[in-house]
Amino acid sequence: STSNTHDGSLETTEPLQLPGSSLELYDRGQGAEGVVPVFTQYSVGRIHSVGQVFISKELLQMELTNYAIARGFNWKYLKNDSVRLTVRCNVSVCPWRLHASVVRGGPQFAIKSLNNIHTCGCDIMSDGHPRTSKKWAENAVKGKLVDIPTYRASEMMSDIRREYGICIPYHQAWWGKEVAVSSLYGDFRTSYHMLNWYSEQVDPETQRFKRFFICFEASAYGFEVGCQPMLFLDGTHIKQHRVQGVILAASALNGNNELFTVAYSIADSETYDNWVWFLQNLKKALLSDRRIAFLSDRGRGLKEAIPDIFSNDHHGYCFQHIMQNFNDQCAGKYAAPFKKLLRKILQRIAYAVTEQEYEDAMMAMELNSADAKEWVLRNDVEHWSHAPLSIKHERIVVTGHPRKVVNRS
Repeated sequence: STSNTHDGSLETTEPLQLPGSSLELYDRGQGAEGVVPVFTQYSVGRIHSVGQVFISKELLQMELTNYAIARGFNWKYLKNDSVRLTVRCNVSVCPWRLHASVVRGGPQFAIKSLNNIHTCGCDIMSDGHPRTSKKWAENAVKGKLVDIPTYRASEMMSDIRREYGICIPYHQAWWGKEVAVSSLYGDFRTSYHMLNWYSEQVDPETQRFKRFFICFEASAYGFEVGCQPMLFLDGTHIKQHRVQGVILAASALNGNNELFTVAYSIADSETYDNWVWFLQNLKKALLSDRRIAFLSDRGRGLKEAIPDIFSNDHHGYCFQHIMQNFNDQCAGKYAAPFKKLLRKILQRIAYAVTEQEYEDAMMAMELNSADAKEWVLRNDVEHWSHAPLSIKHERIVVTGHPRKVVNRS
């Protein structure tokens, strides 16, 4: 990365790889506890004399950072533009100072003056260094990522501690890795277009991914022969900082009462349009037209989409969400003992087996709180109480919704 000038000619060399890259300069074992880190051995002499030439200003700045980390001091800019770079030690009484300028129009930069003496003690009293950044972390691990694509940020922190003698925060290591991966392999978004199935699902106008439906034949067959005719529908946000979207899923319970995924979809958002599209594809994928009981939390667009596609099948609501909404919208304004009473009556309404039990529970709710009864009637009681359901449909006893299982996956 540097050179000297001889006989009026200019010679530069390609930058050497830092420790941690695919071209090792030192044995990794030398970076153990109690031994001078490999990085210090490498960088302590990188800035040494007037006449040194660097193939770019950016490389000079990186070498200055490496040199400062190795020597244990910090520097500050006095001048920093496209044709010159002047820095001095951050301690005002220390004489260390470097000035470099562009060579013959660039892009090379050469050191024009250098006072390489420190009187400040070169002792930054911390485990870290103020000159580290995600760009520096990228340079430190870029070569290793070529050899180990699964290299993790926590491993980066350990290696940098051993090889460079400093600690960097996790977020700096994480972002450094992200920048390095993007530099090596390009933007992750554009790489998706290399997948044929993905390209076919991209909106030609917005150039954005819309949705994709997946139902394996084995899953459809397993639902047909090994599961109750009941499907739990739910959507969950994709927990990935770089990707926005949702997963829409249809799950059943198998003979062991375990969650069995029948079909799922990746979509841009949870909307009525996407749920209709999902249910249309689900209807085509199922191996028979047997009647199905659907259970959901009344998610956005789902309440309206199910009767539009499965008009002859029942849609039940998750009572766990009904109870939560009842607490938030109605019972929460009352004192704890009375709220507990209303909750018990609501459970009686939900689990009433006969029409008489249902009527008695509704009467009890009205006697205690007319507002609570009105809330029950406004919230489609026929979709979550056993008694109204048993009048029109075969009774299906459902006490919960495996939504949390979906959201943790």
